[in-house]
This record gives sequence, C-alpha cells and structure tokens, in this order.
Amino acid sequence: MDLRQLGYFLSIVEHRGFAAAARVRYISQSALTRQMQLLEEETGTKLLERTSRGVVLTRAGEILGERARQLLQDVHQLKEDLQAESEVPSGHLVLGMTPSTRVLIGGAVLEGFLRRYPKVRLSVIENLSHVIADSLARGVCDVGIFLRNDAEGKALSTRLLVNEPLVVGGPSRAGLRMDQPVDLEFVAKHPLLISRSNRVTSGLSKEASRLGLPLNVLMDVQPLHLSIDLVCRGVAYMVVPFSAALREYEAGSVSLAPIKGFETAWVVAWPSNRKVSVASAKMVDAVQTEFAALKVEETLRAALRSGPGDVPAAGKVRAAKKKGPRA
Repeated sequence: MDLRQLGYFLSIVEHRGFAAAARVRYISQSALTRQMQLLEEETGTKLLERTSRGVVLTRAGEILGERARQLLQDVHQLKEDLQAESEVPSGHLVLGMTPSTRVLIGGAVLEGFLRRYPKVRLSVIENLSHVIADSLARGVCDVGIFLRNDAEGKALSTRLLVNEPLVVGGPSRAGLRMDQPVDLEFVAKHPLLISRSNRVTSGLSKEASRLGLPLNVLMDVQPLHLSIDLVCRGVAYMVVPFSAALREYEAGSVSLAPIKGFETAWVVAWPSNRKVSVASAKMVDAVQTEFAALKVEETLRAALRSGPGDVPAAGKVRAAKKKGPRA
C-alpha cells in the first residue's frame, strides 16, 4: 500500500467510478483497475463493488476511505510544515507593541530575532493597545502585542501570553501587598496618574463613577516609564496591569495590590484574513517564548500567596530571559 494507490482509491470514491477517476488522474482505466486489484490483494479484502449505479464501497472500503483521507491530509500538512521550516525568513516585518510590552520584552525579542533571521528587515511601532490592534487589522503592522479585549470584532488570530490582574501601584513605603486586594474605594482615595486614552484605566474610571467614587486624577500621563518614575518618587499612585510594573515590583521600588474585580490579558496577534509570512510566524513564536521566559504567572502566583517578601528575585527573571527566543 502506498500513497499513490490511496490517492487513486479516493478519486474513484469521489467520482463514483473508474472512468471519471482515470481521466482526472491522467491514467488509463486498465492501469487504475490494476492498482485497485493490487490494493485489495495487499489488504486482503474487497474494497469496491461495481453496480449499475456506479462504484460503491464495501464496509472495509468505507473504513479505508476515512483513514486514507485523513492520512493524505496529514501528509500534505507535514510537507507544508517542513517546507515552511526550511524557508529562510526574509522581507519586511512590522511589529507593533505597547509601551509596557516594549519595556518587558522588546529588546530581548528584537535582539534574538535579528540574530536568528538577519535577512528580515524589522520595523517597530509603539502605541496604546487598541491602536496597535487597529493597526494590525488595517495592515499597518504584521504582528502585534496588545490586550485581548482589543482584538474583539477584528479579523485577527491570537495567542494568549498571560492573564493577570489590574493593580494599583504606590511607592514601596506604601506597603501595598499582592496578597491583600483592594477595592475601588481604596483606589479613589489616593492621587492617581492615569492615561485617559488607555482603555484599561478608562474602564476602571467608568466603574468608579458609576459607584459614585470619582477618581482623584492628579495627572494624565501616557508614558509608562514616567508614571513609574513618579510613583517611585512618591508623587502619586498608578493603575496598570501587573506585568507593566513587574521589574520595579521585584526590585522592591514599588508596592502593588490587585484591584478586586479587574483583570486583563495580553495576546500576540496576526491577521486571520491574510496569508501569514514565514517571518511573521517566527516572530509570533519569538514573542510567546520571550514572554514565557519572564515567568509572569509564576511570579504572580507567588505574590498572591506570600506578598512582596517571598517573590522570585529580579535576577532570576533576567537569567531566564537570557535563553532567548526560539523559532
């Protein structure tokens, strides 16, 4: 039994006869009949029956038809996968990311990707999550990293990077703890640095207003690094996803606490309505691998159990990052 015989067999089934299958396969009808005789001899059973209505399958033929169709599909997919793997990524690739993901993994992803795939010309755009999602959907970039909710209603495929809580962050002396969640009333009592154009914080603002707890916004700040710097200086508090302040939290320069009822998730995404290039597929893998090396969820679980005193040291995260992306 070989793949060619199985292909002949499926053609006969599809066209309900030897004559039509022979024409499609560019083979003589006698040669096709001989191939089916050899197949039946090898399997030791009758597979096809000729009737006045055409060719029908025996029960054994039905089983072979189901298995052969799946087998040939698997072989075709295997060929495509091997060909894609052997292709050397090239061309122009645009990666879109948010400020927080750029700080977390941007340098490591780009360094490893350029080292592995020097024929790819990389461009990077940075903006808020919903802007990156829109840019990806419009074809401005090829791969994007943003919040999962911003992919809704768009022709995008996504891979989950991490689920995490929204946290309030203050200076280390504030004594916030990840194992002691706070409510919106607590958040509203403190002066805040908020990016009003950020959908994560705008959602929190709307809920606070609904509850009659207007937020005490000291300053509208979009650059993440500036917000963190001001928080470390004790100027105000901030509201960010946990991973956005991961390094400062592990270093002990900020203290964080989850806000009850508010969570978010990060994804890496690519267009679902366009052919994905080899370079784009490799970038998706690189982003996912580099994000996993951060061990955000591992750090988060430890923090939720034990508070800031027992979380993994920042040095462990940096050591994990040295592994670099795979593709």
